[in-house]
Amino acid sequence: MLVRIDPDPIRVNQIGSLHVTLDSGDVEGTYFFGVDDEVFPDGTTYAELTMEKFRDYDIEVRFAKAGGLTVNIWKDNRPPDVNPPAPFDSIPLSDVLEEGGVEPAFNVALVPPGPPKSYDEVLWYFIKANSRRMRFDEFRDFVQPKLPTNSKAWFGVAAYTQLRSLADDFVARTAIFDNVNDPELSEKTVNEALKVSYVSDVPSPAKPYLDYPYGPPASTAAGGPAVPPPAPLPAAAPPLAHIQTPSSDVQFPLKNIPFVELIWNYWTEEGMLVQTLNHILARFQNRRSSRGSDPLLRLDLSPLMPLRTLLWGFAEDESGRLTVRRRAAEYEYEYGLRLRGRAIPDAGILADRRARFLEGFHRLLHACVLYYKERDDKTVDADAFPLLSNLQEVHLVLARGAHNQFANLAPTARAEMLTMQWILAQPEMHEFLGGPVMVPYEEPWMDRVDTMKTLQGWSDTSITHFFELAVQGEQILLSVRHGRWNESTRTREDAANWALTWRNSIQRYIHSYATVTGRDLTIKVDAAMPSDLIARRMSDQRSRA
Repeated sequence: MLVRIDPDPIRVNQIGSLHVTLDSGDVEGTYFFGVDDEVFPDGTTYAELTMEKFRDYDIEVRFAKAGGLTVNIWKDNRPPDVNPPAPFDSIPLSDVLEEGGVEPAFNVALVPPGPPKSYDEVLWYFIKANSRRMRFDEFRDFVQPKLPTNSKAWFGVAAYTQLRSLADDFVARTAIFDNVNDPELSEKTVNEALKVSYVSDVPSPAKPYLDYPYGPPASTAAGGPAVPPPAPLPAAAPPLAHIQTPSSDVQFPLKNIPFVELIWNYWTEEGMLVQTLNHILARFQNRRSSRGSDPLLRLDLSPLMPLRTLLWGFAEDESGRLTVRRRAAEYEYEYGLRLRGRAIPDAGILADRRARFLEGFHRLLHACVLYYKERDDKTVDADAFPLLSNLQEVHLVLARGAHNQFANLAPTARAEMLTMQWILAQPEMHEFLGGPVMVPYEEPWMDRVDTMKTLQGWSDTSITHFFELAVQGEQILLSVRHGRWNESTRTREDAANWALTWRNSIQRYIHSYATVTGRDLTIKVDAAMPSDLIARRMSDQRSRA
């Protein structure tokens, strides 16, 4: 609970207010507020508020005595005036000054104004919370209790098949909000976030196609009873009461639009996750992955350990997974990002690609850097309009690539790469590959990738930086893709709020991009293909060696 007094400081008998806001970890509901022995201007001892997240509340106060005071908070039930129970929470206030006393000394400093409010905040909160739910630790906790314990299941492909099925289920529960059960994301918060997304205003196709993906049932087509339309999403209050929100209802089945971005897969693939497992799989099948001495020659998996069953199932499922050609073609279609390698299709066979995405995205990031510098200079009133125009441009490019495989390939690729991470995270994999045990990694599969890169002579840039690009890039693009940046009512204040909300993610992305490619986006806009820059740095690395 966040509580502050306004004005601060306040004097005896001066009318003011308590400004109250729910913290991210607080629960919505009814709260009662009391300030020591003070009585509120309406003559009551306690003030009652029914509170929701993303809203601010004010309680009128006028204090009768000077000194330090404490706000006591009770939840659900109004406490009695005599001998009240222990409060739910207690928050100290600034001292109340004597009426007409000496003015206190103040430190005067130039400070930037607070970030403006906009109705996108609930969407951004949802994106950040959902991103945390997609992390490998969450996936491991979801999968581990559900894997088979029967020893017979660890022969053949049964164990791997169940692992892959659990990965698909995990992605559906998080990216497509099936069975949302998370303290950070209530059903109401999810619905409010979906209503903010511009996709909720996309005109619905014919109703039968919404109800039945392959057309209406035979009874309806033959003149049988009409099929009732789908139930509308639950009504949701505006996320911020003081901000005017879009008035349209959510009609399009937005839960079929996954909140995952394929750029996560692109940077994870550039970080060599897929290549690492491909080389291990080749050695598992007694195949050399390259000429000359094989760094994986001593791969001898125990037939008594479960890793050999997972690799067996992974090999048998090769025809059922996305090929690198399909992923590469979709990277080009959605972002204009190109992979390098013998298996990558020639650019001439591609029907469509987003050639302007990379320049537009990097121009947006560079505009953010300039805005941060101006805003941190307390003598300058930073102009956020260049941010707004760049947000609109990137939003339109992303929207143009949101067709065909867009809604299917990203969740499928995410489930497949989570499965790869799971296999690499197994303890037997670390026993075989080894690795720098003192290097801190975010997730347990990451040291295996860095070790393989060292063995094969690949890029010496740590997987940590590719991981940062994947996670932060996905969140940034989701906030741009789903925002209503093409609406004429958007202002520079909306763009400023976006830039300040995502400042940490943007700066981390820019830093990791410079580490991976050698190009600093804080200096200038660079539209060179990242895969070309990575290959150039790898060539320089080998020439130095």
